[in-house]
Amino acid sequence: MNNIVTRTFGVDFIYFDIFFLVCWIVFLVYKKYYTAIRWGLAGWIIYIFIDYLLWFRIMGSRHYSGPIDTELFFAWFCFSPGFVQFSYVIVMFEKRSVREAVFWTLFFYCGWTAVGLLSQWIPLDDTLLRAARDMGKGNQRLIMGGLALANFIIGIIMVFYHKIKWKDLLYLFLVGTLVEFALEFSLLVSGIRLEQGQWSMGMMLVNSLIEFNCGIIMMYIIWRFLFGKKW
Repeated sequence: MNNIVTRTFGVDFIYFDIFFLVCWIVFLVYKKYYTAIRWGLAGWIIYIFIDYLLWFRIMGSRHYSGPIDTELFFAWFCFSPGFVQFSYVIVMFEKRSVREAVFWTLFFYCGWTAVGLLSQWIPLDDTLLRAARDMGKGNQRLIMGGLALANFIIGIIMVFYHKIKWKDLLYLFLVGTLVEFALEFSLLVSGIRLEQGQWSMGMMLVNSLIEFNCGIIMMYIIWRFLFGKKW
């Protein structure tokens, strides 16, 4: 499997994405998901630390080229997935109702997919931006896979200590998979995700299964601890 994952998109993609972000935040406020908003901001900081500082500045495994200032680009590049993904996960943790879970999942998937499609259909500014990452550098894929496995083992231990049930464990990893699959699906449909000029099923499946699941159980534990949730 090729370790280079690439996104190539026009500047207008950012315009449509910012509009989606505004709608997402407005709905979170309207539905009073204030905890999700706080976690979304924390997710932005985490993405800045990992994607910008670690991968781009320190390791050099993240590459960017385009007309937008580098720091400004990464401020958006980290906020978009960081805020939306983390806030979505907290919404799914709260599980106020099945209807709410379905609504936010459809909103999540349809919103991100629409961003990519609208940037293709409505050519406001097709100046190209390119962001790539070498997942083989520093054994990123191997480390993430190991962390995802470690999270699963921790989850199994929690089941045996009666902290959660098997269905809860499966639900958590389903949420973690849905989070990353939403990104991969939207990039696939819009043609933004490229790997040496073509899409790879293997890359999509691996990314979806491990990227967010490498921390999903720990995120759940921290959420319960911070907000005094009973086991």
